Amino acid sequence: MEYIKGIDISNNNGEIDFKKVATDNVEFVYMKASEGKTFQDSMMESFYNSCKSNGLKVGAYHFLVGSSYPEAQAENFYRKIKEYEWDLIPILDIEREFYGLCDYVVRFIDAFKKLCPLQLGIYSYTGFIGNMKSIQNTIKDYPFWEANYNNVPWNLPSNFFNNKVGHQFTETGNIVGIDGKVDVNSFNEGILLKNNSYLETWINDKNKWRYKHKDGTCTKGAWEFIDGKWYYFNEEGIMQTGWIKVDHKWYHLDNNGAMETGWIKDAGKDYCLYSNGEMIHDCIIYGYKFDCSGIAAKASQ
Repeated sequence: MEYIKGIDISNNNGEIDFKKVATDNVEFVYMKASEGKTFQDSMMESFYNSCKSNGLKVGAYHFLVGSSYPEAQAENFYRKIKEYEWDLIPILDIEREFYGLCDYVVRFIDAFKKLCPLQLGIYSYTGFIGNMKSIQNTIKDYPFWEANYNNVPWNLPSNFFNNKVGHQFTETGNIVGIDGKVDVNSFNEGILLKNNSYLETWINDKNKWRYKHKDGTCTKGAWEFIDGKWYYFNEEGIMQTGWIKVDHKWYHLDNNGAMETGWIKDAGKDYCLYSNGEMIHDCIIYGYKFDCSGIAAKASQ
């Protein structure tokens, strides 16, 4: 796997000569965009333009706080970054402990998904991850950027995050073009937007099929329209086949899980399904009588 050197910065770093930064093997630059519901980093636009001019790939992050609603924070973040062409996934920086933290994280993620189509990633430090254990099933598959200042890139302990895309290995790095110390990171290509946007895919889990969305979640207890066909996934996220009953209505899914319509034959019996997939039953239509089980027989003249 290829690793890429990167830095993360904010207005606290002052003026930066990105032409010189680019000569120090730095390729990726993360910059602070926002914090809370109102703060927007005044240096972001200047940083962004200078990075782009010097061939550096850029990403933005939001610092989560407990003093304002997460929905308002997600909107603040989106407003700040929406007009720019980013190369790296947007990041939610979670490193401040406060009451209701886990609820805030989930609500921020949900709100951001409604505003922005880009895959969101998560940043936190090794010693803080335990504070999010109660929501690990929700966030474990998100791209994760971990801070651990051991000065050894990718020497990280195991935890519940399955998709690590970055390691912030020092906060006292020296980079040409930057006065003072700076955070230095090692990233892999999983941090790139081109490798994350709309990465929806089928997952074979011990011969049971799931459909994984770009944010790492799987459809559960619901229908999903995929590549022109409807599929149903049970409460465990497993794709169903054959007859299923949903909201007191019967549907038939073929061997590949796709919802069927029109006439079908099952176990030697004829059935007919409306265009919405619902099984016809207890009526006479199309010259056939359908019994309570949906079995069709020629209607008597």
